[in-house]
Amino acid sequence: MTKGEAPRTRRGATGVRTGVILAVASAVNYLAWLGWDRQRDVAPDGSVSGPYQAWQVAGLVIVLGILAVVAGRRGHPVLGTAAVAVVTWLAWSVDAALSDDSGLWVVGSLLLLPALLLGVGLVAFLASRRGGAAG
Repeated sequence: MTKGEAPRTRRGATGVRTGVILAVASAVNYLAWLGWDRQRDVAPDGSVSGPYQAWQVAGLVIVLGILAVVAGRRGHPVLGTAAVAVVTWLAWSVDAALSDDSGLWVVGSLLLLPALLLGVGLVAFLASRRGGAAG
C-alpha cells in the first residue's frame, strides 16, 4: 500500500458509513412524518383527500433538506443524494403500493423519484460548495 492509498481507503469507508447513516435517517424520517398516517379525510361534499396533511409533508421536506446539507458538508453529495432520495422514494413507493387500490401510486412514484433526486442533489451540491469536507 502506498501513501496515497490510505486516505482514499479511509475516505471510502467514511463515505459508506455516511451513506448508511443517511439511508437509515431517511427511512426514520419517512416513518416519523408519513409512514404512520393511513387516515383519508372526507369533506362534507364527499370528496376524499389525504392521507397526509401539509405539515407532515413540510416536516419531511425540511428533514430531507437537513440530510442533504449533512451529505454535502461531509463531502459526499452524490452518495448522500442517492442514499437519501432512493430510500425516501422506496419507502413512499412501498407504502403507497400497499395502500392504493387504483394503481395510481405508480404515477406518483415515477414523479417522485426525479423530484427527490433533483431537490436533494441540489441542496447537497450547494452545501458541498459552501464549506464541505475536503477529504
